[in-house]
Amino acid sequence: MYEKLYKDIMSNLIAISDARAKLPELVSDVHDNTERAIITVNGQPKAVLLSFEELESLEETAEVLTIPNVKKDIAKSRKQFNNGQYTLLEDLK
Repeated sequence: MYEKLYKDIMSNLIAISDARAKLPELVSDVHDNTERAIITVNGQPKAVLLSFEELESLEETAEVLTIPNVKKDIAKSRKQFNNGQYTLLEDLK
């Protein structure tokens, strides 16, 4: 998993000079493919360009994770689901 993540990150590195020259194309790629572009200065990562949807998703996830005991509640819900302890939406009508 980490190897794939590392390869994905390394393939999305772009020098700031290239980012400047290709900004419209870069924005389009990030939006259309929900990828991230890591912008480097002198070979060092300095900024990330990501789609607005990706940013919203990250912020929502961070907000949910601040809810007390949410990880425990999610784990409990997954266990209940896996054990068949759930009600279908159509059965609630």
